[in-house]
Amino acid sequence: MTQPLGARLGAAVLVGALALQLAGCSKSTIKPDGAAKSVTDLVSQQTGFTPTDVSCPSGEEAKVGVEFDCHFTGPDGPYAAHMKVTSVNGSDVVFDIKTQKS
Repeated sequence: MTQPLGARLGAAVLVGALALQLAGCSKSTIKPDGAAKSVTDLVSQQTGFTPTDVSCPSGEEAKVGVEFDCHFTGPDGPYAAHMKVTSVNGSDVVFDIKTQKS
């Protein structure tokens, strides 16, 4: 039985000032590269493995409660990082991130 990477990582990760972008009608959205960096940083810190192919969707609203999945390849196959926005303060977004093998 394969355990999820880091036995199902879970932690809040702060995405820096470049995490948001404004879309039409002044709606703030999360930059996919900012969310991907959060996943890379968390997985690297918790497991010592640094994913190089994290992919996150575009157009996700920067609003508390918004959830989406990013995907990456771990040392033993594909993984999903479930992202949940827990806080938005100006241009900073805090996520709760849980990873598991896909």
